[in-house]
Amino acid sequence: MIAKYIIIAVVSYLLGSFNFSIILSKTLEKRDIRESGSGNAGATNMLRTYGKSLAILTMLGDILKVALGILIAFLILDAPLDTFFKIADNLNTAETTILHKEFAGFFCVLGHMFPLYFKFKGGKGVAACTGMVILVDWRIALILFAVFVVTIAVSKMISLGSIIIAILYPVLIALYYKDLTLILIAVLFAVIVIVAHRQNIKRILNGTENKLSSKKNK
Repeated sequence: MIAKYIIIAVVSYLLGSFNFSIILSKTLEKRDIRESGSGNAGATNMLRTYGKSLAILTMLGDILKVALGILIAFLILDAPLDTFFKIADNLNTAETTILHKEFAGFFCVLGHMFPLYFKFKGGKGVAACTGMVILVDWRIALILFAVFVVTIAVSKMISLGSIIIAILYPVLIALYYKDLTLILIAVLFAVIVIVAHRQNIKRILNGTENKLSSKKNK
């Protein structure tokens, strides 16, 4: 069983290392996104630098690579595939499958943030975490999406929306599942996202954080 988890960790990390903001910017725009805008390899910088279309493609790619990592984990662990998209009826089964999803998701996120193929300089992991949360529990994903949209509508700051939903994720896991292990893992994901946004937090507190703009700025 340990060997299976090692394989899942390696495969998930390698999948996560496919950073689509870097791939798309280099392929379609002939320039590394990390050399533009904020220097972050993520959908937000793609939006500000190259516009909505590439930002959406980036987010979809980063979400789907996590979904693929989780699917491979399910196949390796012989987990019930009917719980891949939906929530299991049995609480114990639900908690087990969530652990599978979060384990694979964690290493995908690490790969996204520290990509092997791109000198370990990647994004902040928000889109990758989003892919995992969608598969963990669609109800939680919908709540977080609504909070994210409202936060951005009010503040015009994507970073603030990302930080708030990261904090809210373990709270919702606690409300829905009341399982200490799941809560602690959710807290770990929250910490990863918050630490990745530490510079954004400083700018938010100083009132200098960039506001949302979809203007294409080459």
